[in-house]
Amino acid sequence: MTLRKNISLSEEYLQKLEPLLEKHKGNLSATIREVIELADAALQDPDSVKRLISGLKKEQNLTSAALTWSLKNLSGRLPDEEIVDNILGKEIISVSSLKKFINELGGEIYWETSVEIESDDDIRPTKALITLTGKNPDMNRFIAGVIAVFAMKQFNLGVLKIYGNNNSLNMEMVRGTKEWILKNLTENLGYMDDAVSVMYSKPGFWNVLTKLYSKMDYNMVAISKHFFDGLLSGGKLPKMTSCFERYYGAHIGSISHENFIKKLYPLYSSMGLIEMIDVDDKSIIIHHGLSESMGIKKLADIFVELLALNGQKFLPEVNENLIILKHVPEEKKFSRTQGGINKINDSPADFDTDVLESLPVLIPFDEDIIKSLGFDFGKRMIQSYEKEKTIEKWDTKSFIEFLNYMVGLHKLDINWETVNGDLISGRIITCPAKDKTGKADITRCTFIKGMFNGCIVFAFGELPGVIHESHTGEPGDENTGCKISISLVNEN
Repeated sequence: MTLRKNISLSEEYLQKLEPLLEKHKGNLSATIREVIELADAALQDPDSVKRLISGLKKEQNLTSAALTWSLKNLSGRLPDEEIVDNILGKEIISVSSLKKFINELGGEIYWETSVEIESDDDIRPTKALITLTGKNPDMNRFIAGVIAVFAMKQFNLGVLKIYGNNNSLNMEMVRGTKEWILKNLTENLGYMDDAVSVMYSKPGFWNVLTKLYSKMDYNMVAISKHFFDGLLSGGKLPKMTSCFERYYGAHIGSISHENFIKKLYPLYSSMGLIEMIDVDDKSIIIHHGLSESMGIKKLADIFVELLALNGQKFLPEVNENLIILKHVPEEKKFSRTQGGINKINDSPADFDTDVLESLPVLIPFDEDIIKSLGFDFGKRMIQSYEKEKTIEKWDTKSFIEFLNYMVGLHKLDINWETVNGDLISGRIITCPAKDKTGKADITRCTFIKGMFNGCIVFAFGELPGVIHESHTGEPGDENTGCKISISLVNEN
């Protein structure tokens, strides 16, 4: 039997009932019934109510404090599907029912979190925008993870992007393949899952390593054991490819040029090999953070080789702060063939003065490109010689022998000599850069300079002092021709 009675309530008591009135959507009768049920429970165990009120008078009770700590330490981790099923149950089949349940869940005291969901369909959405609003950003992100895992299973939706501030979080979701959904879910919300799992598998190891990195202020380098073994052997360093290919799960040659360059920085900066990379249309600028010139040069060679394995040609320039890798366009890599000029794929032994005669006709002058062609050719020439002669370390004597070998092989008229042990002097008597009239062609001259620079850099690392004197003297003059002076300032 239902009895109707009139009651009088002042504004003060109506304000106290406001949370329950909101819960019952303004229904005063339903609100009063819940108050009576609460009062009945209080009368059954008055002490428990006193303890509850005492806890609620504090901003955070034990339960909420523990939950706050847990959520903060779950940042970057996804709830597994079993947890999501326990939270949401298995009755939700639509976007609207998901929204209703989450709003009821988020209405708990001290954890007010509300959700708004816009979608193009209630049962089979292809896209949705989820907006979570609440005073605890860790709770917002946790609930976003719950929704994302559920939407993946129920609607085949994946996370496109997440953005917002401390009090609000927006998550855009779209339909996609299973592989794409899992990848983006991990990148946006589960980015710490693998790291935490690995740390738990070897806690002793990671405790030592994290403490060491912290004590060293992260001035550490991580390299593979294979590379370290090659480094200790003192020979030619092995290719630094294994870390890259295992981390990204793809062969270097299978990655597009643009993506390859983008992937270099996050991995190699974390490994401690570099500090920063800047990229523009024509060059890659690496902030290396090293102090030894030979080490800087070897690091430049490592990156040039990595880029070459990806099918990209770069010419290195190094200084005490930067490694500048200048791009050489694919269509600008030439060499001689019977039909004229083609890509440089020939053996260095195929070079002769016909190439120099063809250069000014077939290649528009561009100093960087012409010099890079010569540099690349010279470097491959000395690499071939080093392999043939099994040279382990270059010095003045072995380099002079190579220069004389090059003179004989390519029929160049050059005299080389050593001055005071660390200065090499060469006089080009009949310069191949001159045309039939005796006039020096700038394209040929630039190519030859690049060729000698390639040889010198390969043998001694960062370019020593190199002076190219201009074409001097008149025909018949004993001083006619070019002079090249190489000061081996980096020789030990």
